[in-house]
Amino acid sequence: MVVDEATRNKVIGALGNPKYKWRTVQGVAKETGIEPEIVESVIENDVDEVIRSSFPGPNQEELFTTRANYEKKASFVERFRSFFTNRLG
Repeated sequence: MVVDEATRNKVIGALGNPKYKWRTVQGVAKETGIEPEIVESVIENDVDEVIRSSFPGPNQEELFTTRANYEKKASFVERFRSFFTNRLG
């Protein structure tokens, strides 16, 4: 699915919202008014900027954030563990 730059920027902006450490697809869709399928497409195609948590959310949903937001919000222990597991979360 091809997503225009304005839509991509809205999704990335919502994923990097400083109010949240991690976001669900549904949360980003609700905040931006963009269909969940389009949000998922941006997440899947923006692997350099978007990261997925190794742990699910409270309702077992996948969680996402931007690399920049993760760097700001993650504790030292989380970043250290991520380095050694080669996963973020």
